[in-house]
Amino acid sequence: MAPKPRRVAARPDPKDWRDDELLTFSEAASLMWPDGPITSSTLRTAYRQGLLETTMLARKLMTTKRALAAMTEAARRPARERA
Repeated sequence: MAPKPRRVAARPDPKDWRDDELLTFSEAASLMWPDGPITSSTLRTAYRQGLLETTMLARKLMTTKRALAAMTEAARRPARERA
């Protein structure tokens, strides 16, 4: 398991982060899914598939809690009814 990013170690509770605060993919995965199943690699895949809104600053891909919530909500599928 990779060590927690420094900023996440300082503020480990997602409630301490604003919805529009920029996070690296590593920070986002560590903050929102500390025990998995989403990793920074999963977020890179979602970015490449056009599922995750990102910002590129100084050649670094960054995202926000709001974008992560939108991605998760868009992926949600209704439960099937049993016959």
